[in-house]
Amino acid sequence: SPPRTRASVGPEGRTERYRNPRAYHTPMPAAMHPGLRVMVQIALGLLLLTPLLLAVSIYSPARIVNRPGASGPPEPATAKPAAPKTTRPLLGFAINAHHISDLDLYLESVDQIAALGANALVVVTPMFQSRIDSTQIRFLARKCPTDRQLVAILRRGRDRGLHTTLLPIVLIEFPGEKEWRGLLRPTDWDAWWASYDRLIDRFVDIAVDADVDLLAIGSELNSTEDQLDRWGRVAERVRERFRGELTYAANWDRYDQVTIWPLVDVMSVSAYFELIPQEREATVAILQAAWGRERDRLLEFARRLERPLFLSEVGYPSLPWAAAHPWNYVASGPTTADHEAQARCYRAFFGAWRTALADADGGVLGICCYHWDPYHHGDASDTGYGVQGKPAAKVIELAFAEIRNAAETAKEPPATRGSRSDDR
Repeated sequence: SPPRTRASVGPEGRTERYRNPRAYHTPMPAAMHPGLRVMVQIALGLLLLTPLLLAVSIYSPARIVNRPGASGPPEPATAKPAAPKTTRPLLGFAINAHHISDLDLYLESVDQIAALGANALVVVTPMFQSRIDSTQIRFLARKCPTDRQLVAILRRGRDRGLHTTLLPIVLIEFPGEKEWRGLLRPTDWDAWWASYDRLIDRFVDIAVDADVDLLAIGSELNSTEDQLDRWGRVAERVRERFRGELTYAANWDRYDQVTIWPLVDVMSVSAYFELIPQEREATVAILQAAWGRERDRLLEFARRLERPLFLSEVGYPSLPWAAAHPWNYVASGPTTADHEAQARCYRAFFGAWRTALADADGGVLGICCYHWDPYHHGDASDTGYGVQGKPAAKVIELAFAEIRNAAETAKEPPATRGSRSDDR
C-alpha cells in the first residue's frame, strides 16, 4: 500500500491551502445584472467563509499541542479512544529484531507464527544509548537491523494477514548493575529528547513504509513518564505523518502511574507480573488465581481509562523461577532449561484470560507472546523466552484456537450456535 500521509503543514502550523484567503478574491464585472450581482456576492462570501470554518474546526483548542507561540503551559493532545481496524482479539507473537545477518530466518519465523494460528505480529527493535546518563541515542549498525530489513519483516506479516505492531525500545550499551531503560537519568534532558525525536522519526518512516497498524512511541521509559509536555510533542510529531494507531508500553508494575495514556489510542503493558513471591513450584491453579487478580485490576483500569488493553509482551523463560520473576532470563552459570515451568505459566495465563480475550465487546484488544526465537529450538540448554520445540508452543497453539473459536461462536445468532459443528 502507498504511504498514508497527512496534508502538508506550513510554518505557521496552518495547512498551506488556507494560508492566503485573499487568493479567493475575484473582481466582478461592472455591467452585471443587479440580481445576478447579489447572488454572486453571496456565493463569493460563502466561498471566503468555508476555509475559515474548516480551519476553526481543524485547529480547535482541544487539538493544538505545544503550537509555537501559544500562551500558557503546553496542553498534550488527547487521542480519541481507539476503534481497532482488526477483529478482536489479537493473538500474536513478538519477534526480537536486533542485528540480522540472515533475513530469511526472520521471514520464515513470520510464516511459522501465522501457521501456528496467530493473527498478530509485534516487531521489537532497539536503539542504543551508551550509559544511563547519556544524552545521545544512536542507531548502531553492528547491533540493529537495517530499515529495509524491518520493513521486509513487517510487510511479510501483512502478506500473511497479520496485524502488525512496531515497538522500538531503548537499550543501554554499557549498563551498570541493575541499570536499564526504566531508570534513565541523562545529564541534559533537552538534548536527550532531541535525540529521541530523531530516532522516533526514523521508526515513523519505517512504520509508514511498511503500512504498520500500531506504532509504539515508547516502552518502559519509567523516568520519563511524568514529562507530559515532552510526550505530547512526540505524539503530535508522529501523528503528522503516521495514520495508524499509537500506543505506549508500560512496565507491569507501574501501568497505573503512567500519565501519558490520554496521548495514545491503545494501552499496552509488558505483562511480566510476579505471580508468586519466591522461587518455588506452584500449581497451574495457584498461578491462574494469581493471574485472575492481576487481570481484574488491568481490565478495571483500562475501563476507567477508556482505552483498549493490549498485553504487548507476555513471556516466560524456561527457568525454574519463571512464575516468580518472569522478567529475569539470566541464568548464573550452566543451567538446565525448565521447559515445563514455562508451559505451566502459559497454561495459567490462558486459563485466566481465555474468556476475556474471547469477548469482542470487552476491554481487551489482545495479547502478544514473547517471543518467537529464530535461533533456538528447545534443547536442554535453551533457557530463553522462545517456545519453538518446547511444550509451551502447543499450549499456545491450542489456546489461540480455543479463543478464536469462542470469539467466532459469540458472534453467531443464538439460534445457530447449537447446530454449529465443533471444528477444534
